[in-house]
Amino acid sequence: MGLTGLVRPFPDMRTQYVEIAVLGPVRVEGLSNPFRRSAALDLVVYLAFHPEGVRHADWPIALWPDKPVSLPTVHSTASDARRALGRAHDGRPHLPRGTSLRLGPSVSSDVERFERLASSGDPEKLVEAMTLIRGPLFAGLRRADWTILEGVQPRVEALVVETALRAADEAIRAGRATNGESLIRRALLVSPFDERLYRALLRTTHAQGDRARLRVTMAQLVRLAGVGEPSWAGGTSRRDVVAELGALHPETADVYRDLLTAAPATGAYPTRQ
Repeated sequence: MGLTGLVRPFPDMRTQYVEIAVLGPVRVEGLSNPFRRSAALDLVVYLAFHPEGVRHADWPIALWPDKPVSLPTVHSTASDARRALGRAHDGRPHLPRGTSLRLGPSVSSDVERFERLASSGDPEKLVEAMTLIRGPLFAGLRRADWTILEGVQPRVEALVVETALRAADEAIRAGRATNGESLIRRALLVSPFDERLYRALLRTTHAQGDRARLRVTMAQLVRLAGVGEPSWAGGTSRRDVVAELGALHPETADVYRDLLTAAPATGAYPTRQ
């Protein structure tokens, strides 16, 4: 089972296909009509992560967690979502009517596509997965509380971070550290406070032979940790650097110290002691 509860095969291309993209600003590709209600878009996204279906009594609680809503509002929201999604080429609606709401088999999400690519051992597939990242997760939803409360967003973040780390390691081994850095920076759009990504950013920067940017990257992380402006941000003294790493995870400090003392990568300049 994947993050959406179901990892489906690629759809039959003879069938009209709808993809719900949440790895950045939310959008829906393949709509028959535009949404008239913002809550209808929220509903479609919610259903994408509940492939087993949701009862009519339950999904309004996720979309309007702080107030009860009337039955006409519930019905009109579902109707607008159904109208916007339209039908597959075989005539079946992408959002059938019933005692519960469940998206049809021709509706998927970019998270499912990401999962399929990330599960491959092919480094090129990992890169392809990371290109699906466009910005912060679920950006633009009217209400996104459920993504946190139900653990969806943390699980997607974890998947993206793990994939980015694998892809960056592969890029360094292949001598493409610049590409690895780009992949890590893309993951930071999704999880900007994960120190594992910063450690990978340090490694990809070091592999490019750029000691100056290595210090800049660590200074950025120290600021993020709330320490303030590092006194060594513009300097080169390793002693000053080591003195201000206490706010970070010990592994991060160890990685940085190791990189400072390691033999410079091709084109790098040793740090003055």
